[in-house]
Order: sequence, then structure tokens, then C-alpha cells
Amino acid sequence: MRKVILPFLLAFVLAVFLSVFTYAQQIKSYNVDQQIIRNGLPAAWFLADSRGYSFTVERHSKYSDKTQLKISSVRDSNGYSGVLMLNIPENLEGEEIAFEGKIKTENIAPDGFAGLFLQLKPKVDFENMESLKLNGTHDWETFGIKLKLKPKETRSIAIGTYIVGKGTAWFADLSLKIDGKDYTKALQYPSINKADTIYNFNSQLKEISLTTDNIAKLAHTAQIWGILKYFHPAVTSGKWDMDTELFKFIPSLLASKDQSTTEHLLQEWIQHFGPFQPTVEPSTIAEEKIAAAANDAWIDKLPYSNKLKEKLTALSHVLPVAPNRYINYFEGAGNPQFYEYSYKTVPLSDVGFRLLGLFRYWNAVHYFNPNQKLSAQPWDQVLTDFIPLFVGATTKASLDGTYLKLFSKINDTHAFSYLSDYYHKDIFGPRGVGFTSNFIQNQLVVTGLSDDQFKTGQELQVGDIIIEIAGKPVSGMIDSLKQYVAASNESALMRDLPSRMLKTADSVLCLKVRREGRESVFYIPTRAIESIKYTDAKPRPAIRKMKDSILVVDIGVFKDSDTQRLKDSLQGQRGLILDYRNYPSASMHDELRDMIFPSEKEFVIFSTSKGIRPGLFKYTDPVKAGTANPKAFTGKVVILVNERAQSASEFQVMAFRTIPGSIVVGSQTAGADGNISWLPLPLGYSTAFSGIGVYYPDKSETQGIGIVPDNIVYPTIEGIRKHQDEVLQAGIDLILKQ
Repeated sequence: MRKVILPFLLAFVLAVFLSVFTYAQQIKSYNVDQQIIRNGLPAAWFLADSRGYSFTVERHSKYSDKTQLKISSVRDSNGYSGVLMLNIPENLEGEEIAFEGKIKTENIAPDGFAGLFLQLKPKVDFENMESLKLNGTHDWETFGIKLKLKPKETRSIAIGTYIVGKGTAWFADLSLKIDGKDYTKALQYPSINKADTIYNFNSQLKEISLTTDNIAKLAHTAQIWGILKYFHPAVTSGKWDMDTELFKFIPSLLASKDQSTTEHLLQEWIQHFGPFQPTVEPSTIAEEKIAAAANDAWIDKLPYSNKLKEKLTALSHVLPVAPNRYINYFEGAGNPQFYEYSYKTVPLSDVGFRLLGLFRYWNAVHYFNPNQKLSAQPWDQVLTDFIPLFVGATTKASLDGTYLKLFSKINDTHAFSYLSDYYHKDIFGPRGVGFTSNFIQNQLVVTGLSDDQFKTGQELQVGDIIIEIAGKPVSGMIDSLKQYVAASNESALMRDLPSRMLKTADSVLCLKVRREGRESVFYIPTRAIESIKYTDAKPRPAIRKMKDSILVVDIGVFKDSDTQRLKDSLQGQRGLILDYRNYPSASMHDELRDMIFPSEKEFVIFSTSKGIRPGLFKYTDPVKAGTANPKAFTGKVVILVNERAQSASEFQVMAFRTIPGSIVVGSQTAGADGNISWLPLPLGYSTAFSGIGVYYPDKSETQGIGIVPDNIVYPTIEGIRKHQDEVLQAGIDLILKQ
């Protein structure tokens, strides 16, 4: 006999359930405001590595029934920090967490500061007030710090008050808020889908058999996962966590025995996310406005039915809702901003997270890299080739190396990366030397001796040609290491290789060197990479007055504050040389807008996918440089470039090139322009790429090509030995010949 629940009984059961559910979600108070005092300190708060500081609780300066915290250095000079911390063993749901409070300071040393800090643990995210440099003496003022909540990766929260250096600080009215409300009103994570939390720190995937069939199925899954992630409205609106959904799907995929079963699983997987409607673009983009489009020919290549292919094609034409769970665009430039989990604490041994890194990167580049057509090989093939490499990358060295090889495939000098460490020590070595070297006339040449212990070490000289490093010929090292270096062109590759070639794990590096036709062996001491400082022996001036009425501006040193001095110095000068063989410290084309530009001219066009569907890039309107100015500088303008001119340097040179009669002298630049976008990867790794396309006004490419000089001049080994700047001299000669 079936049991019947009477209406009033049903209501009672429901009420009890809701009350229990609400109670279970309630967050207790953890004394964030420091008003519960035990043993002279706020209860539950504790000292963290604090030496030479006193911690006292005083009556609140405004509210007699409340207290405030005082942290004070008890030493005349203090190189430590005084920190009081609180750990909150909760994981809270929401968008943003904010830690706020009032701070007063007294006589905090100039090299010290006071503040608040906020941390999502373990190693998820961290913020403090160091950049504000709150020192000296200041009356009460409210301060706050914020972080985006990442509950999927978070296990607990830590907050703290601190002072660094000598002085005193008071803290009062502390509060912790989730989305603007007191943290005790927030929900514990997870409030729904609790079963899925098993995937937050473990993909649950075991060993993967690398058969040809499995590799193909994983590649197809990666591509379909990307379309779902960036186009399906239920996904882009935030209803589904696609990392978890991938981990849940892969086991059944790999267990399928034939193609029809695989297709059935893929069909069901797509339906699992709910219905969608293909969308007609609200406004047709004229053909001439389309800069690039992702190559979706992979859909037609799938070994499945037309029904599945048509569904995927329709999905790729859905206009995603905004805001998008995984992607946004920076204001102004319009390069993509990725919202991804970093999974900093997952073990490297987890094959699922290694594959997730590859799948995430492949799709981000496929849909948001405007220069994908410049990749070293077809992007579909890259995915297939790298699946076995990521499955087999079970050590830090092998995973770092695999990622670097992957990043190099997009031919983008902007493909910076933070992997197991910033310097990629497991690939190139943790130690280096204190001199600089460059490829000059196809030879690796010592070009500079830094002002440190290496200056006289082994009597190495500027102009020496290095022919062997640790017994390996330089030519062979180029071939073995270039696969790990991301570069837009050969100039950038040869620029970046020497620093990698001269890294080692040894305390001494053996070099075979040729000098004046004779070969010698030198043993150069090395040191930890972090401790090496490459500094010029003489500081470079921002503005140099040369003979024959010529000014030289070093854009790597020039700052906004130098603008007026340059303007005053230009009076009566015959020529101006802008040395762009470095990264600019100022927006020179804006600073000199009303100084050396006689008119306003278009100099650049960008492309972005902002406002349209992922994978499609449209040209922006041209951007202009200069202004109408009949009193503009009439002397000759020469711009110096080489492979060190990259990104902002290349952009500014494009602007200065619009000045009538200006001449660019030197060699090809790095060929990487456009604002960069960073992509978080599992294990706390991250990488970047050029997030917008950059073109000349006629829409011709700059990526990969860079700036091609009007007068090509390369340094020579003889010139390096004589400490001559042959590129600069070529610029001077051009001015003198006019």
C-alpha cells in the first residue's frame, strides 16, 4: 500500500527541511571585528612571525564600548614585520570578498608601511596594501582590499593586520564582506552540486591508454568542449562548470568501443547542457571589416554523422550571453580577459589536469588569438600532436618543456609564461653568468660585462666569440633549444636564445672562446639566476646632446618629466634621433604630439573579437598620431630599431614613421605588438599571447614582420670590440648628409 502524505504534514516536513537546510548553511562569527578579547589579544587571532613588536588592545577612540588594536615597534630600527592573523576555516560562495577597516599611523619609517591583508587558501589568491605605502603619521582613514572569490579552489580564508618597519599603527572597525554583505550572511560552498566537488582537486582520471583511437577521441572532445564552453548559452551564463564536466565525461568516452557509440556519447553530452537556438548576427559585418576568423574546418573533418556536424556548426553561430562566465574584454584595447581556475594545489601527477591545460590553451588560442594564422603548423594538428606529450609529462621538467614547446607553436614573442618557476630552471638551468651576449654576424659574441663579480672573471672581454658552451657547439645548442622559445620571427628568436644557452646547473661554466683568431677555454663562475643584475657600467641619460646639433633620446630611460627639457633642447637642433632599441618608459608619441608632428595622420588599425562571436575578428577604425602644427620641429627625425624593439616600441615607431622625411634605421624588430592577454593554467601556471591584431592603415600585417627599417644596419663584431655604436652612427650620418 502506497503511503500518502497529507498536505499539512507535507508543509510541516518542508518547513523542517528548510529550517535545517538554512541552519546548515549559516556561517558562525569568527571575531573578525576583534571585539572578543582573551589574554590581552583578540580571541582566535594569533601572531605570525612577529619580532620586535608589541600588540595591545585599547578602548576605541570613538566608541567607548568597543576596542581597537595597536601594533608598535619596540626597536629603534626594525627589519621585521608585526602581523596579527585570523584563519577562517570556511569556504564561502559569492563573487567578491572584501576586508575593510580604519587605520591610524604614527611615525612609521619611510621604508615601512601598515595595512591589511586578505588571502584565499591554499595559494589561491592574495592581496595587501603594500603598494599604498601607508607610512609616516596619518589620522584615521578607512581602507579596504578585495579579491574575486574562487570557492572551487578555496579551502579557507585568512585575514590580517600588519606593520612593517619602525613605527605604530592602530586598527579599528574591521569587517569582512561577501558581495557587500557581512560574511556571516553568506552561504557555505557548495550550496548545490555537492557531489561535483570531488573534481575540484582531483580529476578522478587514471592512466590513459594512448591508442590512435583514444588520441583522436580526446582531440574531438577538446574541440567540442571548447565550442560548448564559449558558445552554449547555459554554459556562458555560468550554469555549468566545464572543467568538472570534462572530467566527468572523459571516462565514458575512453570506454566506448566503436565510432557509433562515441558519437552517441557526444550527442548526449551536448544535449546534457540544454537546448540552444542558432542566432543570426544582429548586424552583418562587411567583408572588408573582417580581419580574421577561426578555422572551423575541423568540424567537417570529424568522422561522425552530418547530424552531429550540423549541430556543432549551429552552436558555433550562437551569440554568447553577456557577461560570459569564461571571457570578458578589457576596456579600451578590447583584448580578452580570461576567467579560469588556476588549481595551484593539484598534483602534477593528475593526468586530467594536465590535459585540461592543453585543452584550455588550445581553445583560447583558437577563438581569441587574432594571429592564429601565423602559427607554425595547422592548429588542429598541434592538438593531436600534443595530447600524447601532455599525458606523458609526469615530471616538472617534462611538463614545463611540453608547455614551452606548445607556446612556441603560435609564433608570438608575447607568449611569456610562468610555469613551475619564472625562469624555467628545469629546462635551462638555475644558474647563469653575469655578462651579456648577442648574435652578431651569426656568431655568439660577448657584448657587455656587468658591474659585478664577473667583470674581471677569467678576463673575458667584450667582442669575444663563444664557440662552445660546456663542451657543446653553439650551433648545436641553437637547434636543441629553439623549440622552447616562443618568437614571432627569427630576429626575436636569436635575441632570446643566448640567455637560455648560458644557463646551467653547474657552479662554473666552461666556455671555448675565439679572440683575434686564437681559441681559449675560460671557466666562468655562475650564480643563482635571481641574484644576477645586468646593469650598465654607466647610467644612460634620457637626452644626449651630440656634436653638430643633434639630440639623441633614449626611450628606455626617457620619462614624462623629461618632456619639457626635450622641448627646450630642440630649439635650433639639426636632427633628432629616437633610440627605440629598448622598451619605452613613456608614451613618446603622445608626449611629443605637439612638438615634432607637423600634421595628424593615421598610423595603425587594430582587430578584436569584442562585441562579436568568439573566433571572429573585425578591424577597428584607424588611429591617428600627431596634430596640425605649423611650428613643429623641422629638423631630421631618425628612429633607431633592432630586435629589442617590441610591442609598445613597435607601436610608437609606427606613429613616428608618419612624420614626413623620418627614417627608420637598424634591423628587423621583434614582431609582437598588441595588448597581451594572460591565460591561467592548472597547477598555478599561466601564459600570454597578443590579444589584439595590429596593422598598418592599409591593413598589412605587423605581427611577425615587425618594423622593417628604411636603412638596414647591423652591428659588427669589430664595432662591438671597439665599443662603437654603428647603428647610432648610421643615424647621425643620415642627418649630416641632408
